Amino acid sequence: MSDLKPDPGVFLVKGDTVSVPSLTLSVNEQGEVEASPIYLNVGIDMTAYWLDIAYKHLLATESAHKKLMVAKEEKDNEKIARYLKKESIAGMQSIMAASIALDAYYSSIKQHVDIPQETINIWRENGTARYKQISEVFRMGFRLKPPSSKSLREILKQNFRFRDKAVHPSPGTAAPLLHVELNKVTDWRYATFRFNNAKAIYGLSLSIVLKTSTKPDSKIADSLKAFCEKLIPRIKPLERKWNKRFGDLL
Repeated sequence: MSDLKPDPGVFLVKGDTVSVPSLTLSVNEQGEVEASPIYLNVGIDMTAYWLDIAYKHLLATESAHKKLMVAKEEKDNEKIARYLKKESIAGMQSIMAASIALDAYYSSIKQHVDIPQETINIWRENGTARYKQISEVFRMGFRLKPPSSKSLREILKQNFRFRDKAVHPSPGTAAPLLHVELNKVTDWRYATFRFNNAKAIYGLSLSIVLKTSTKPDSKIADSLKAFCEKLIPRIKPLERKWNKRFGDLL
């Protein structure tokens, strides 16, 4: 076992959050100020990290998809099989990472939202779906109006439906589906996790984070505004990458 002691202090990376959980000050009989030992807590918001991971997998999905389309034109079934698998594997990972990014964003946002205890109890008792909880917290936190709130809920429902297909796949066999671009009926996973679906889900996930975090509203809690102001510079580079490659976000 090594006798080396860790370097003094705490090593931090740009974007890390630091807090002091407790600090006690007192004045002794000599009139000197005494302080309790200072302990630091550190944290990382994972939203931008997971969006970046999702984007990298999306690029891998796109690459496999392009090769799949070439194999289709060549009528090379061996290559079709190879790139069909690669496309779906990368697409599944992109979809998963995009959903995790939304979960990470939600976890951070809800710390700044006063959720009524009655609402929390109802969620627990009814086993309320994750996407419904997220959309409700975003509605409360960002003061979303009914049309925006309804649209957000539908997008989240779709995204988490695809995530659940990856996390909780049905065992055994199931009806095949059409892979639209390949124009072949095949296993549902190849059709579900193809490039076009992964692209749509990533784009919508990135759009949700951007549009809510940059939403100007004087009624939004100051702590939530501060969190968003810190997050935006980490998300903007991803928006620029998307716009350059795929066009403007929805």
